[in-house]
Amino acid sequence: MAAYANVIATLAALAVIDGCARERPAEVTPAADPSIAASDLRTPGLAGQQVTCAGPRTKTFALTVREGEVDLGMATRFHAWTYDGRLPGPTLEACEGDTVTITVHNTAAIAHGLDTHALTIDARKFGPTEPGETLTIQGTAATPGVFMYHCSVGPVTDIHIKSGMHGPMIVYPRGVALRPAYEAVVVQDAIFGERDADGVILGGDTQRMKRNDPEFRLFNGRLEHEPRHVVAGELVRLYLVNVGPGVSAAHVVGGMFDAVIDGSTIIHAVQTYAVAPGAGAILEFRVPEPGEFVLVDHDQLGFLPLGLGLRFVAER
Repeated sequence: MAAYANVIATLAALAVIDGCARERPAEVTPAADPSIAASDLRTPGLAGQQVTCAGPRTKTFALTVREGEVDLGMATRFHAWTYDGRLPGPTLEACEGDTVTITVHNTAAIAHGLDTHALTIDARKFGPTEPGETLTIQGTAATPGVFMYHCSVGPVTDIHIKSGMHGPMIVYPRGVALRPAYEAVVVQDAIFGERDADGVILGGDTQRMKRNDPEFRLFNGRLEHEPRHVVAGELVRLYLVNVGPGVSAAHVVGGMFDAVIDGSTIIHAVQTYAVAPGAGAILEFRVPEPGEFVLVDHDQLGFLPLGLGLRFVAER
């Protein structure tokens, strides 16, 4: 508790220091089309801390398991298992202390489940659930942070995660406001199959999955990204989840992390931050001047031409 009290105090100090910063609303992405083939796979817009924590202390989320092809960009499609036809799944937002209920309706041909790292409950409650059935999970979001959720099906969980069944969940701190910032969710994931002559990846190669040997490493399930437009001097906050495989060496080319919030720890002036697979962290950096700043995995720069880079273009 003492460690977490220190985090709250530091967040409050940051908010005071940054109190004059101009608040910029998060960009909103339209909801996914019911058809997987037409799904919008960009990062969904965020309700944000203020709206989420001001709302009811009971949060309910409904997800649907869907199988089908998703568009990765660069004339590439992937036959995936998904939540709501998105890769990654939708962003779930709750506030510290909220009672969270998640229902998962399985429309797929095999059993699936859902494990969210934000809830500490009996692991047997995460599923699996059979085709045509609905799983209900409930618990208290007691710990602030950014968490991974994913399919839970016992011994074959790894295959389901690497076939597309993962997403981010944010639990905002209650009682202290985060600094005004441009916010974005970033999920680092991977694809384990090769494209055929038509540019289609027919699922993942299970042997490559066992070896943690992906064909592609991506941000937000995309091989290409539109730049994010920010204002010079603005604070940018990233809610980063690393699905894996491997540690994500998060780095902003041309930037420095002003603050990193990881569990009950806050550190400052960080050039590169390691996020373990299955973990998440909140990364904040200030755009110092007009120009271009790129989020990369510094240990996987070879994948930079194939979606593992997010550009932030700063204007006056």
